[in-house]
Amino acid sequence: MEPVSFLRRFGLMVGLVLLQVLILNRISLFGYATPMFYIWFIVRFESSMTRNAMLIWGFFIGIVIDMFTGTPGLNAACSTILALLQPKIVTLFLSKDRRDIVVPSRDTMGGGPLAGYLFLTTLVHHTFYFIFRSIPLGDWTVLMAKIVFSTLLTFLIMLAVGMSADRSDKRRSL
Repeated sequence: MEPVSFLRRFGLMVGLVLLQVLILNRISLFGYATPMFYIWFIVRFESSMTRNAMLIWGFFIGIVIDMFTGTPGLNAACSTILALLQPKIVTLFLSKDRRDIVVPSRDTMGGGPLAGYLFLTTLVHHTFYFIFRSIPLGDWTVLMAKIVFSTLLTFLIMLAVGMSADRSDKRRSL
């Protein structure tokens, strides 16, 4: 990995951790929906990244979030699982001719596939997160409500950021 790429990725991770810990963790809509936007870091892994690098970065952002939130290993486990599954999930939404080096975005995938990809990755992460957090499993309706509403809230934020980031990248390149 190039030093600039490493520094850019590390800066993004620090920014997302600060955003999550200082702002987003304080949001709880109706007691069920909490946005976990830090997974944006994992969702945007490019296809050229090695599996080991994905797992290390995924674990690292999760463990840093855990240190600030007092959830020992919970975010690290869920982020590592998402980092493990991310390459497989992204290929579900790419056409066969686009499976080269890709950073998931509207430009590389299209709007519909990007939305599907963001929704599925968010659902996978949040499902593991809330199931692990709810062990022993208690009230299934509350568990399902937290998974559904947190997934929807995080998905909508990621979709908005993804669509606006692609537009600003286009404007910068003109």
